[in-house]
Amino acid sequence: MTEHWLPEILRSPLAALIGEECTVTLVDQLNIFEPKCLRFALSKGLGLGIVLGGCVVKLPQLFKILKSKSVAGISLSSYVLEVIANVITIAYNFRKGYDFTTYGEALFIGAQNYVITLLILLMTGRASLGMAAGALLVVFTYALFSDALVNSALLSALYGLTIPLV
Repeated sequence: MTEHWLPEILRSPLAALIGEECTVTLVDQLNIFEPKCLRFALSKGLGLGIVLGGCVVKLPQLFKILKSKSVAGISLSSYVLEVIANVITIAYNFRKGYDFTTYGEALFIGAQNYVITLLILLMTGRASLGMAAGALLVVFTYALFSDALVNSALLSALYGLTIPLV
């Protein structure tokens, strides 16, 4: 049995991300040139980095809106389309069973886009439209996650239509 030199508080999340076998190979045995585990770890690390980047990518825009208290020059339609594309992307990947690191950035970017969309509506005096749009988004999201309401073929077609949007 291989000795674990990495503290468990660091090793456990790593093992959850890349699996016990690759953690033993890459970390415990320090065999960092084992091709299968190295490729897998790099793939997982890049995916996690993209998800983490998605957590903050729209924050400068959001802070600028809040600081200036203005949405002048920001296109409502582009944000609405981007939110819809993000929801479709999340539903498609979730229903296909893909790993969260392959689509997680869409969740965080979509949430930030939704907040910006609401700010555009609020700051242009259309708060009631924002509430209606929020309710429609909930219904739309529920439908996309339900195979009974939106079958896989339709969801795949919708996902294909998002490619030029995101």
